[in-house]
Amino acid sequence: MDDTPQQPNPDLVGDLFWGIFKPQWIRMALQIDIFSPLAAGPANAERVARACHCNAYAIKTLLDYFCGARILDRRGDEYALTLTAETFLVRGRKAYVGNMILDYTDQAMFDSILESVRSGAPRALDENFVQDAWLESYSAWRIPKSLEMWQSAGIKPEGREHLRILDLACGCAIKSFSLAQTSPTVLVTCLDSPAVLQVARDLAERMAIASRVTFMPADLLTADLGADQFNAALVGQITHYLTADQNKNLFRRIHPALTRNGTLVIDCPMSTDPPSESASFLTLFMWANSGGTAHSFETYRGWLEQVGFRKIHQMSERWLSARKA
Repeated sequence: MDDTPQQPNPDLVGDLFWGIFKPQWIRMALQIDIFSPLAAGPANAERVARACHCNAYAIKTLLDYFCGARILDRRGDEYALTLTAETFLVRGRKAYVGNMILDYTDQAMFDSILESVRSGAPRALDENFVQDAWLESYSAWRIPKSLEMWQSAGIKPEGREHLRILDLACGCAIKSFSLAQTSPTVLVTCLDSPAVLQVARDLAERMAIASRVTFMPADLLTADLGADQFNAALVGQITHYLTADQNKNLFRRIHPALTRNGTLVIDCPMSTDPPSESASFLTLFMWANSGGTAHSFETYRGWLEQVGFRKIHQMSERWLSARKA
């Protein structure tokens, strides 16, 4: 037995709240709009302060903070946008994500979650899927991670005349496009809302695979997915929003859409026992937003078996694969 006296750990408590300052600093910067005055070129703090109608010393300090965070560059007394800031933080740019950041850092969102916790009634939150898709579409780390996912599922282009992938609730579709980049035999059909598909179109052009991508604007919950068309289907980051009946209905429509040896891949954090911090966070957020939750692998397996899937395998804490036959 360890007789060492136990001590409280203040760092565990500090980690719960110190991180709040960073998102509030970017919220303040977006509200003031310190980035747009730099879109025309480098400028000193006084010029940015005049454009933002703020105190020059305070603006200089804020600009210095974002230099330290590698969002801005400083050249002598002048500040300049990095490519990251120019792409994501200047109002009016196609990949601007400021509205999403403002939504996520707004006290109103947390008040809404608090009310859901008190009342037991989920309330709809605006997650701004389009701006989230823009941000993900530039996430280079997604490419090797996605290729690892496809490999774990046993889905490879080699030896096939065509590998047809159905990417459901695709977002920017970087996961499927990553595989399409490895072989000209990979053909991708992307299903999502028209606004989100504009992001996928842009990424397909950037990745030079647009000629092998079909865009399908449709409602995930009602779309006719056809029969015997796809070698693989990917459902990513959406099943935790859906009810049990909605998930079973979705899987029931995916099953006939796959070819005889087709494979369904699900990419979504799964709940565990004992619970993990990430899955529990996700469950609370999803529940307060839509009544959703992070489901366990056992739950997914039960749903998939009910609609006819076989060889259901958990590949990681967030990946599973299921064969049609």
